[in-house]
Amino acid sequence: MRNKLLLLTLLTFSSLLQAEDMVLTEEQEANWQIKVHLPEKSEKLPLGEFIAEVVTPPTLLHTISLPFEANVKKLNVANFQQIAKGQVLAKVTGTEWIATQQQAISDAIAFKHHENLAQRKNMLCKEEIIPQKECIAANVELESDKTKVAASKALLRSYGASDEVIMTLFKELKLSQTIQISSDVSGRIVALDATPGKSTSPQDALFVIQEKGALWLESDISVGRTQALKEGQEVEITLGTHTFSTTILQLSPVINPHNQTRHVRFLVPIEIALFSGLRTTANITVAHHSYKIKKNSVIKYDDKQIVFVKTKTGYKSVPIHILTEDDSYYYVKPSVALQHKIATTSLAILKNMLGGDDE
Repeated sequence: MRNKLLLLTLLTFSSLLQAEDMVLTEEQEANWQIKVHLPEKSEKLPLGEFIAEVVTPPTLLHTISLPFEANVKKLNVANFQQIAKGQVLAKVTGTEWIATQQQAISDAIAFKHHENLAQRKNMLCKEEIIPQKECIAANVELESDKTKVAASKALLRSYGASDEVIMTLFKELKLSQTIQISSDVSGRIVALDATPGKSTSPQDALFVIQEKGALWLESDISVGRTQALKEGQEVEITLGTHTFSTTILQLSPVINPHNQTRHVRFLVPIEIALFSGLRTTANITVAHHSYKIKKNSVIKYDDKQIVFVKTKTGYKSVPIHILTEDDSYYYVKPSVALQHKIATTSLAILKNMLGGDDE
């Protein structure tokens, strides 16, 4: 507490050192018709209006593609359709899909054969009819076939086959000409690159599904306007008919050299009905303590912006630090001097008393 009081005293003393007093008589003040107003405290700092765009976070976008060349046999959904988790989107076929099933069937048959063989040999080994080494060899071969079967099942799963399809294939040893493509998530299709009869390759994104979740609002803001910003800071944004409170997610650590801006990303609350791709003007206000003073109260003097604070004997000039502005007001850094009334008229006369040129 002592340190805080000392710092406040030093700041106040420093401000007074920079101030220049001007003594005025009542007659002079009346003749010059000097009007005053009291600066208003403000907890909100208008950052300004900026072009902003609503974008979808990459974590909400789910892409479905196939690891093999295929042909679309049937399409069950349309672009922009709402879908549920597990819903069948399409049926496809392909030579790799058929060949993979054939290999899986071959592995299953070999496993079954060596399983029966190992069982018979193990019984004969127990009765000491055949050498123990034949049983060991049979069991090693059986374990090798187990590994092959597990690998075949894993490959089928990577192709999109469900556990039910795999179980049926190994049980019935019968090929399926097509495979179903199902969605792993619920959401809405926002990109569709599949049509009946179309041939696809592994690099093709057949479906892009957007899950429900909070979107982002992004804008490029001039460097000067971002000085009071920091990640996690609360802000208020007006976008069209929507006004909402949110936070700054990310603030670019680099400046765009072409337009001297920083990229700022805000979180759009999930309950705000906005759509990805919307590009419009956003009015942004940040939570920040400041003083709000009329623009006609400020004048330039010796490369500084100053105001004239009312005293018992006249006025004194006080430099100010402007944080931002709107059409009518400057929002300035708080100081003890701004707790008093300041002049709004006849600033040029008061400035001349300091010996400066009019601006």
